[in-house]
Amino acid sequence: MSMRVAFVSQTGAKPGGAEESLSLFLRNLPSDIEPQVVVFEDGEFAQRLRSYGLPTHVIEIPQQLRAVTREKPSAAGTLALPRVIRAVSRFLAKERIDLVHTNTMKAHLIAAPAARLLGIPSVMHMRDMVEGASRVALRAVAQTCSGERIAISHALSRWYGMSRTTVIPNPVDLSRFSQVPKRVDARRMLGVPLDDAPLIGIVGRINRWKGHDRFLRAAANVHARRPIRCVVVGEARFRDADFVPELHVLARELGIADRTTFVPWLEDPRTAYAALDVHCNCSEREPFGRSIIEAAAAGVPTVAFDDGGAVDIIHDGEDGRIIAAGDSDAFADAVFALISDDPARREETARAARVRSARFAAPEHARLVSAVLRRNLRERSI
Repeated sequence: MSMRVAFVSQTGAKPGGAEESLSLFLRNLPSDIEPQVVVFEDGEFAQRLRSYGLPTHVIEIPQQLRAVTREKPSAAGTLALPRVIRAVSRFLAKERIDLVHTNTMKAHLIAAPAARLLGIPSVMHMRDMVEGASRVALRAVAQTCSGERIAISHALSRWYGMSRTTVIPNPVDLSRFSQVPKRVDARRMLGVPLDDAPLIGIVGRINRWKGHDRFLRAAANVHARRPIRCVVVGEARFRDADFVPELHVLARELGIADRTTFVPWLEDPRTAYAALDVHCNCSEREPFGRSIIEAAAAGVPTVAFDDGGAVDIIHDGEDGRIIAAGDSDAFADAVFALISDDPARREETARAARVRSARFAAPEHARLVSAVLRRNLRERSI
């Protein structure tokens, strides 16, 4: 029996990790699921979904709601919610939707209540570790409006502590990593000086909670013991544009400005990973860690903290390192140890990372998520 599912995600413009995961899932949907995608703004991501042949609809939300972030909830944004919820409900009824899948924070708070108004089952795909009022609101909506939650890591599942939560890791398009540039070519493309110094890097969205300042301090710590180069790849997306110039200043203050290369956002990150000896994930409570898997698929080990999803990905000491949250000295020590390993040991670590990245293949992720969707529709029908 086929099912019409509305996949609701707030961002239709520049995609982040949540959007990339949804895109991969939708491209691997089983034939019994008929998708209708809903976003709250048009743009690059919405156009990409349309190019895949996915029916993609835009339901505009008011500016006061668009301006709300997980760090800055507002009364004006809250007051705008009922009108948008009703608009989404009308869409769900018009399209005869059987089940709703919500993909991001605003999608949860809008589309799950909209589904509840119509008696349509919904599944909330939890991807963010929000705090304070945002966490309270998300838990309340989840418990009253959704039949089941999907968490992208065990850390995220524990963060909300709700029953009926299934842990399913995010997918990665591993087929893209079957071929990556040679290291010397990748460094040349990034504009990194070609010498014998090991290269460490951080790849992805630049936001304060991602810890790029921690990365630079760790790099300075390692460089004091052995000459290295480091690279910061990405841009400020969604917020924190003022953080980027702060990082340039910090690199100068730490005395590593001449060893640090800042590279703009790469739509294809394979070049970045291919250039690295060690990848660093310095986030505070990283819900998952897509860059860890992408680096692993390119044969690059990651050093990360233990307060997030990295513990589901990295086997400490085998394909990377897991460090106690907040222990910056131990983090730098782990990076130093990895770049100092003998060639045979480095290759063994790289091989283990590549092999274990296969667990995150997109078809398997699609199978697991689809099973949750079917289960919730079946239970509502009984």
